[in-house]
Amino acid sequence: MSSIIKTLKNSLSTQILVGLILGITVGLFFGEMASVFAFLGDIFLRLFQMPVIPYIIVSLIGSLGRLNYQDAKSIFIKGGIVILVFWSITLFIVALFPLGFPNWQSSAFFSTSLLEESKSLNLLELFIPLNPFNSMANTIIPSLVLFCIATGLALITVDHKQELLKGLDSLTDALLKITQFVAKLTPLGVFAIAANAAGTLPLEAFQRLQVYIIIQAAIALILSFWVLPGLIAVLTPLKYKDIITAYRIPLVTAFATANLLIVLPLIINRSRELLLTLDNSADKNSLNIDAPLEVLVPVSFTFPSMGKLLSLAFVPFAAWYGGNSFPISQYPTFILAGLASFFGDGITAMRFLLNLLGIPTDMLQIYITLDQVSVGRFGTLLAGMNTIGLALLATCAINGLITIRRRKIIRFGLFSLIAVIVTLGSVHSFFTYGVGSKYTQDQKLTQLRLLRVQTPSEAVKVFTTPPPALTLNPDQNRLAQIRERKYIRVCYELNYPSSYFNSQDPPELVGFNIEMSHILAQDLGLGLELVPLNKDFNNRNISQIADSLNQGYCDINMSTLTLTPQLTEIIDFSIPFNNYTLAFLVQDRLREQFSQWSNLQSLPSLKIGITISIPYYKAKLKGLLPNAELIEVDSYEEFFNSENSPVDIMVTSAESGAAWTLLYPDYTIGIPKPILAVPVAYSLPYGERSLVNLVNAWLQLKEQDGTIQSLYNYWIQGQTSAVEPPRWSIIRDVLGWVK
Repeated sequence: MSSIIKTLKNSLSTQILVGLILGITVGLFFGEMASVFAFLGDIFLRLFQMPVIPYIIVSLIGSLGRLNYQDAKSIFIKGGIVILVFWSITLFIVALFPLGFPNWQSSAFFSTSLLEESKSLNLLELFIPLNPFNSMANTIIPSLVLFCIATGLALITVDHKQELLKGLDSLTDALLKITQFVAKLTPLGVFAIAANAAGTLPLEAFQRLQVYIIIQAAIALILSFWVLPGLIAVLTPLKYKDIITAYRIPLVTAFATANLLIVLPLIINRSRELLLTLDNSADKNSLNIDAPLEVLVPVSFTFPSMGKLLSLAFVPFAAWYGGNSFPISQYPTFILAGLASFFGDGITAMRFLLNLLGIPTDMLQIYITLDQVSVGRFGTLLAGMNTIGLALLATCAINGLITIRRRKIIRFGLFSLIAVIVTLGSVHSFFTYGVGSKYTQDQKLTQLRLLRVQTPSEAVKVFTTPPPALTLNPDQNRLAQIRERKYIRVCYELNYPSSYFNSQDPPELVGFNIEMSHILAQDLGLGLELVPLNKDFNNRNISQIADSLNQGYCDINMSTLTLTPQLTEIIDFSIPFNNYTLAFLVQDRLREQFSQWSNLQSLPSLKIGITISIPYYKAKLKGLLPNAELIEVDSYEEFFNSENSPVDIMVTSAESGAAWTLLYPDYTIGIPKPILAVPVAYSLPYGERSLVNLVNAWLQLKEQDGTIQSLYNYWIQGQTSAVEPPRWSIIRDVLGWVK
């Protein structure tokens, strides 16, 4: 026991491992209650990141300042070539990543992040700082590195610089001491991060997430322990075994702490010792070793490493996770933007890439969680070997120790490629055929029940066939008649996720508009009758809607309608309570074609299905797509289920279309940019101002008290945690200590 305690006290890596295991255990034990540890995890991450920017500045300026121009030129040329080779290898493998994704169906609820306009990539702003202090404050690493390189190169010719260099060295040591102190807190930080992630990550999501975790870990290990050390052994006199042995401790430490910065001095020292074994001179000073190592190792930390670039694979994974394709045509933009953006902070870069490529930025939280718990460690391991490879290969190149043996290089390259492809193919086959995955996203939609109206009143009647129209008194306004009969009659139209019958036994009429109807009746102290807009529940006809309202079939139509000037001549509208976005239901493989209006306008012939004939919006759509043919279709089901559908795509709102893709996961929503949004409202009988004023006041109140937003989040965005049982935990589901 004493030896175990001694090892635990003296071994930081052991403490970190214990912290990780305890964190996962605590998370699984307490479940969602473990989210209290998120605050401690944030403190730890901030402390670790605090000295990074200052360290980059002082170490890079100081390392360059003590060189001469010839040495600096040689270091940057040789080091630059090595970096480009490493980037090429990593980006090629990232492009192969989707080969490992299994053939699983997936889809997702609507996300407002789909409506965010893509930001253009400003390479000038990214690489050339207008104000270096702004780059420091906003962690714009590429421009900061350029400033440091320019300052360091200028310092080469400055006289009397020794005192400044000594000061920079002292400051570097001080910053490293801060990092080393924070590193001692790593066991606590890892514990907090792991506890929060293990307690809050939905268990049903883990099956899909483990695909990425396994592929990323396997590729990182292949690159770290085969490709990079093997490439060094093929090109230099160094032996594979000696390389692995020399860097065992720094690599394990980097993996355990998920922080490369704390092992940079150790990597420099081990690299110097390993390279000195190649120096056959008596004084061991014939090789130029120290200067390249002192520059290249810090520089490797500022440029995107292989470990960092491997995280780019999360972007096509995020598309696959959400049930969207990632077409080959997007890869050039993806690779270029990814390489440039990963000069900066990884989280900022990932947010930018998801937005640029039209993938919901909600996936960013999953990326952060995976990075902190598992993926980041393998990425740090690969980043450590990337730094080692850069230091050894560039230093050997500077000293003329590189030997090009084509046959050996080709053989090594083929073996490496085969290893990567076999790994990806194995993961794909294992999850596709061995594990399998039952598609359940449709059930998440069809099993939803009312959120705020848990027990509808007995005064609620739901009609599935049209009842007789109400008898209207022409001498009395509609609101007075509603209060006199003590119930309000609401028209509904079946359309996901606004109004539909769920899969409960017996089926219940639910949805955003249905719940709004219940709340309206309750707030007015009235009973409620829900009546279908027409007997076929399909193709809306504007004149029929107007007749239904004006002739007394219903008092308010709470099937969502978009406002147009012409409609106000035959019916009244409430104030708009939301904006819906014009979108198209398309086959998943065609999603990219529908990302821009310009893409659609170039198509010679396009048959677009519409379920409602509103002249204003037909003219608007025809103006945007003059070559398209608009065809009226009875229902969305006709489009999805017909083998010989007369249309290629269906026009819809993004908010409604996303729900349909849950039921038909082979389809997705295409949202052309720039976004075209339209206001939506409820329709009421023409000329009934007292009823219109009441509904408007009620909608304003529901907007102010958050009702509309909470129902929008629940029904349209699928944020159902409020009605879902708490995440599985030992304390609740095994021991039963809490409810």
